[in-house]
Amino acid sequence: MKDLSLNARHARLFAAITLTLALAACQKLGGLAPTGGDKASNLTVGETVSGEITSSSTLNYNDGSRHQGYKITMKNGEAVSLELGGSLSGQLAVFDGQNMIANASSSGTSEGDSSSSVNLAFRAPKDGTYLVAVNSASADAFGPFKLKSAKVVPYDGKPLGAESEITDWLMGDKQEYKLKVDKAGLYAITLESSAFDSYLRLNGRNVELEDDDNGGNLNARIRTYLEPGEYTVAASSVNGNTGSFKLNVKLTPTENGLVTRDGTALTIGQTAQSMMDSRGRRTFVLNLDAPKHIQFDAIADGFDSVLHITGPGVDEENDDGGNGTNAQLTLNLRAGRYIVAVTSLGSQQGVFELETTDLGGDVAAPNSNRKDAAEEAASAAADAAAAVIN
Repeated sequence: MKDLSLNARHARLFAAITLTLALAACQKLGGLAPTGGDKASNLTVGETVSGEITSSSTLNYNDGSRHQGYKITMKNGEAVSLELGGSLSGQLAVFDGQNMIANASSSGTSEGDSSSSVNLAFRAPKDGTYLVAVNSASADAFGPFKLKSAKVVPYDGKPLGAESEITDWLMGDKQEYKLKVDKAGLYAITLESSAFDSYLRLNGRNVELEDDDNGGNLNARIRTYLEPGEYTVAASSVNGNTGSFKLNVKLTPTENGLVTRDGTALTIGQTAQSMMDSRGRRTFVLNLDAPKHIQFDAIADGFDSVLHITGPGVDEENDDGGNGTNAQLTLNLRAGRYIVAVTSLGSQQGVFELETTDLGGDVAAPNSNRKDAAEEAASAAADAAAAVIN
């Protein structure tokens, strides 16, 4: 009896250890149970299926959430995109046996939006059957969903050039593309995606630039002057999600050439395209032979511009007077020589456009600037005081 009792205790101890290891394995895999693939439904590439996460769905032991699995058969190197839509606040994960090879959660395109889609793209490392798990985001997340699958046709690998546009899928941490510049000029490179928060890098010929949100709506854009040569464009995601994106390159002609030297003369009515020096600064000269009412706009892409104008009776500065973070100054100027300086907050590099517009109007006495007004007020006060004394 003693030996039998000892064996029973050993059996119970072995069972407890086995259960502990099994739960630890589930936690290591994000709480999913990839070995439950036998109960998973089949998913064919190109097919859209509907499902629902309920309280009876398979439990994830680490956080109390639930999941539903689908088996998808793929060939080595085949790439597939998955999109999870519907009212379910969910996540996607792909398993090769016990190994999770890809996962994604909501891109969070709008604050508080629990029904935003989840996008995931992955490439099969070998021939085989993989488990796609639709996982609820939390223990109290339930609801219907649609899972859409599609075959991904990758970019053909040809170098990008001026006026190029491609559609591709982000498969991992980043994807790199060759950019061949045949003609010097002002280039805008934009990475757009509704599936992830875009991040863009550009390297080559002493150029090292990166951007996150200058393309608007979590899209990335780099705008800079490029000399002929070869460059590398890297597309990646800030939030770790994958999915489809568009990458385009546009060349903006610089009709009057790109200003790269200080002291260049401005012509009213013409736009000067320029780029910052290493200090984040560029200066111009404006010569007026008659009084004028002038509007100055420093339009920058990728940095916060600042305008500073000095000259006869004028010492004015502006940061965000224009659209967004662009600087703008509107001044009544007398005849004379003026220095127009454009700087960037934080001494950032980049290109910008400086517009000078003649607003016309009565400028016979253009001393309405703050400094001139103060001088006139002081003079008037002195005259009034003298009149009282006399």
